[in-house]
Amino acid sequence: MIDSHLHGIEQAPEGYGDFSELSRIVSCVAKPDEWDRQMQIDDPRMIKCYGVHPWFGEEWTVESKSRLYNILKDDPDAHVGEIGLDSKRGGKILFQTMVMIQQLDLAEYFGRVVSIHDVGCEKMVLDSLKGRKLKAILHSYGSDSYVKPYSEMECYFSVSPRLLSRSDIRVQRLMEAIPEDRLLLETDSPVCGKDFKGMRDFAERLGSIIGKPADDLIATAEENLRRLFP
Repeated sequence: MIDSHLHGIEQAPEGYGDFSELSRIVSCVAKPDEWDRQMQIDDPRMIKCYGVHPWFGEEWTVESKSRLYNILKDDPDAHVGEIGLDSKRGGKILFQTMVMIQQLDLAEYFGRVVSIHDVGCEKMVLDSLKGRKLKAILHSYGSDSYVKPYSEMECYFSVSPRLLSRSDIRVQRLMEAIPEDRLLLETDSPVCGKDFKGMRDFAERLGSIIGKPADDLIATAEENLRRLFP
């Protein structure tokens, strides 16, 4: 099993019963004072991403930009995230967009994967990715309307347990839209959603709604993450 988006500097919740069974995890941080903490984690399963989250855009400075540049230069296995746009929190969208674009520029320059947070800004994120040679994880993805244009780029759709709070019809519609070879499963641990019991339980609940075995969903997500991070 894999988890394509969590916050590894935070302890996994007690409800994450199969955390130790995960083979690979993608860990993101939200602001510069978390970068050192993540660097110190010794977990061979962890794919480490560094960035400034849209909620903390004021912490993107000349110094933090230079530091992220050096992290990516010095560590070929480091990636970028969690970055993005949020229409509900985080200040003016134009400022958020500037912060995101500068981080996208670094990811593209070094050829790294980006993990993107997007709340109500799908069109702006899409436009910011167009024309770039980038691979992206769209974290906690939820908009079936934008699957097609995103899938025409190298974007992967990472769904989280929060999706299960929607009606079955909406879940089915989204999952039918996502190409099988772009599907990822995440928890956003430690914020895992209501009634979370673990990755397998999430896959079983999701599978029961869309009519697919949990093992198939887990295997698909594993293969897709392996292709994204060889």
